[in-house]
Amino acid sequence: MAKARTVYTCQECGAEHLKWGGRCTECGEWNTLVETVVRQPASTSSTRATARGTLVAGGNPPQRLTEIQADRHQRYVLPMGEFNRVLGGGIVPGSLVLIGGDPGIGKCVTGDTRVLDPLTGGYLPITAWAEGPRPVLAVDERSLRLAPATGAAFHERGTHPIVELRTALGRVLRCTPDHPMLTPEGWLPAGELASGSQVAAPLALPHFGCEALPEPAVKLVAYILSNGSAQSQIGLTSHLPEAARDLEEIAAAFGMQLVCYDRPRTRARQYRFANDVEQHAPARQEVASALRAVPARPGISWASQAHRADASHDLLNVCQGTPVPREAALQQLPPAAGGPWPAPAPGAYDRAEAQTPIARFLEELGVRFPTAADKAVPNRIFRLPREQLALFLNVLFTCDGLLYIDRSGRPGLSYSTISRRLAADVQHLLLRFGLVATLRTKHSRVKDWVCTAYEVVLLGTSDVQAFLATIGIMDQDEARRHVAAMTGPHGRSMRPGTLAPGEAFWELLRDAGDRAGVREISRCSDIAIQNRRRERLLCHTTVARGAAALPDPHHCARAHGDVYWDEVVSVTPAGEAPVYDLTVPGKANFVANDLIIHNSTLLLQVAGMLAEAAGPVLYVSGEESAHQIKMRAERLGIHAADLFLLSETNLDMILEHLNTLRPKTAIVDSIQTVYLDELHSSAGSVGQVRECAARLLHYSKNEDVPVFIVGHVTKQGAIAGPRVLEHIVDTVLYLEGDRFHAFRLLRGQKNRFGSTNEVGVFEMVEGGLAEVENPSEAFLAEHAAGATGSAVAVTLEGTRPLLVEIQSLSTMSALVQPRRTANGIDLNRLYLLLAVLSKRVGLQLHNQDVFINVVGGLKISEPAADLAVATAIASSFRERPIARDLALIGEIGLGGELRTVSQLERRLTEAGKLGFKRVIIPKAGRRPLQVEGLQTIAVKTLVEALHIALTTAPSPGSLEAERPASDLPAETPRIDGNELDLTMDENDEDAWLDEDEVIDELD
Repeated sequence: MAKARTVYTCQECGAEHLKWGGRCTECGEWNTLVETVVRQPASTSSTRATARGTLVAGGNPPQRLTEIQADRHQRYVLPMGEFNRVLGGGIVPGSLVLIGGDPGIGKCVTGDTRVLDPLTGGYLPITAWAEGPRPVLAVDERSLRLAPATGAAFHERGTHPIVELRTALGRVLRCTPDHPMLTPEGWLPAGELASGSQVAAPLALPHFGCEALPEPAVKLVAYILSNGSAQSQIGLTSHLPEAARDLEEIAAAFGMQLVCYDRPRTRARQYRFANDVEQHAPARQEVASALRAVPARPGISWASQAHRADASHDLLNVCQGTPVPREAALQQLPPAAGGPWPAPAPGAYDRAEAQTPIARFLEELGVRFPTAADKAVPNRIFRLPREQLALFLNVLFTCDGLLYIDRSGRPGLSYSTISRRLAADVQHLLLRFGLVATLRTKHSRVKDWVCTAYEVVLLGTSDVQAFLATIGIMDQDEARRHVAAMTGPHGRSMRPGTLAPGEAFWELLRDAGDRAGVREISRCSDIAIQNRRRERLLCHTTVARGAAALPDPHHCARAHGDVYWDEVVSVTPAGEAPVYDLTVPGKANFVANDLIIHNSTLLLQVAGMLAEAAGPVLYVSGEESAHQIKMRAERLGIHAADLFLLSETNLDMILEHLNTLRPKTAIVDSIQTVYLDELHSSAGSVGQVRECAARLLHYSKNEDVPVFIVGHVTKQGAIAGPRVLEHIVDTVLYLEGDRFHAFRLLRGQKNRFGSTNEVGVFEMVEGGLAEVENPSEAFLAEHAAGATGSAVAVTLEGTRPLLVEIQSLSTMSALVQPRRTANGIDLNRLYLLLAVLSKRVGLQLHNQDVFINVVGGLKISEPAADLAVATAIASSFRERPIARDLALIGEIGLGGELRTVSQLERRLTEAGKLGFKRVIIPKAGRRPLQVEGLQTIAVKTLVEALHIALTTAPSPGSLEAERPASDLPAETPRIDGNELDLTMDENDEDAWLDEDEVIDELD
């Protein structure tokens, strides 16, 4: 195979560069360098290298047109009519199809979600992965073991509605409602979890950093975060003699003095850190001497130098050695003096500065919080080694912790703070040592003030003894002796609730015991399992004994895995927020906020159908393991024996498997995760995506095998990667739709074998995507009669007419600039229609908030829906309903006229099938098709259309409902057959309806 290398070619002058520098060094142009793959000729004469791969001589000889078999490219027709419609009649063998989807259909979390970097120990917000790939922790779904996964890529998904998930352990995750969470039943969307559901959380995170700090510095941060202050005066209050010794050690390490004050009527003492006066004054004199030497060189005065340097005259006082200039002012002096100023002795400036060394250190770490409620563990502490993290927690629990024994004799350990972020940080750090703690909120009232505190609680003899052995706590000697003397289980946590068995658990346990009963299983495993336990939660010890007596991979994973099954307390809507996601190759999940979360359903369904109809199908995933795909397939009811799964990202290996298996269809999910070894760039780069797509195209054409490739999408909705990717493939499909609605639209943006005007309509159900045979009926299923602001539009998607409900709400605005919100139509189109309604119809909408929504989450781009949108706005504004059996078709011009639309006959036929009795259409030059039972009303202007649409029975309870029928405006139409013509005889002045009169009637 020809050897390849990556160069960057200037699009202006053609110069090649080995590295991307942003600017071409030959022509000087910016942003003209494009990544290009250059191949060297192969060493043998039998092959020749091209820009698209290696071509074997004699592999594809020319053929006469008349000799090519016509049935070679017979399409694969699936039992999914909507999918066949978009592809032009079925899947063409040898075609390369690219499919993407709306970014809103992804699974994302908010930017404040924190993720553990197992390599450094850092506990970072997910947005830190935007700087470049970092490792994460991921779980293996078979063994339930956590392990580092490398190369997690960052994705920004835009602003979307989110939910807040809270668990019994006090953990909180803010994510999109469809973000999958690992449960005992598999991956389920967060929005579908109910209170009492179980989700996976890490049982331990034994990953520490290697960036050590001096021990006094570690103790200082812990004391400040406990009952210390880091504002203008840095100090703390404590009654412990151990704390006094630590503070003396800290002061000496930072070259400062510790000042102690007694507090009346209490054992506690107040400690302050102060600069050493004996070192402070000489250091300032040394800095002053160095500064006095600066103006002596050029022979200019201090005033002249300050003027040249544009510095404050306060610098003149520096010569006296009283103040010390700030660093910014110090940098202004050397240029004005014509050279560098004589530096004082090393460290003199730091000793002379007003800011103390401890204050500088805490400021660098970001520990100088404005209030106690804002306190949090700095990221530098998370990267400490194990021994220093234990020291840090030791000081925290010594100051604000409590070791106790309750009335029943069980030990417990708690840590209290008024900062929720600090409490969550402590809970996470305990997890580094394998200690699962609960974070709970406590409210107390002091007079009229309600105080909220957050408590981290550790329960159980084994957990508390493990804490004392690995971390420890100062003081509280008597409680420590009692806990140390206790005897009890020392294995995994004995607390119930660590495992949710479920019915599947008991069935697998019976299968492992050859269908033995509960009593036999209890006898073999030496545990007492009662029938009532079938509905109760089990602890690890119970499951471990059962797994040891009746070995089974399922039970062994749950008994010895790294997963704690946390209970969901609530899942509530939390508004909208920017959301992000990580792509983890292979395992497709990661640990975030100390919960295990997941990171493409239509193609899997297609793969299952193809495997049953056409033969072997190979589904290649670079984002999920084969086990994860298997779980999703079971949920979708896919059990095809000829469907093969492969978890691989190396394209050479993928092509080797394709050549060995020789499937009828191949699916690669996704093109941004596969790579070629011969290219040095990372997966997802422009060169890798282009070359991998070209190799798959070459395979598809040579082997006559259709290949589907999945493409990531950007937050703007475009398929990620180079634009040439869409030019390489034969077909580009895009799945769009609001994920909070059931319907999804599959559109063909490019199709070499059919039309791109067709659209497939699917409904998201529990078993996956189901095709909708009659989309119009589905979209109008909840269309209510007598509701104002609701109109039915007859649109056209490709060759298929669709009837959709358009809703509008017009209400008095409290803002200076009223709001205009459009969901499903273009906002600029809404502005245009509002201008026409104001100018041509006379509706006073300048002080109204106007909202438009297309029911079902559809997006309408054609102008034939203009009339329905304008009528819905007028209906809401005037509080007059539109008849339920009335549909509207027409484009609105800027002059208020109605313009004809294409394929009017198809639209009318569809409206008649759905039971509509009347349709308002534009007045065209020729009569439309007559549909039995359907009355077509042809009008020329928007005013005429509104007069007909809004002069029906008013909504119950409105002011118009109480007006006598004689007061309602009368219609004076002329009926000709099934067509109602509002065009009056020009010579009949009495019959002609003046436009101003219509406006008055609407008013």
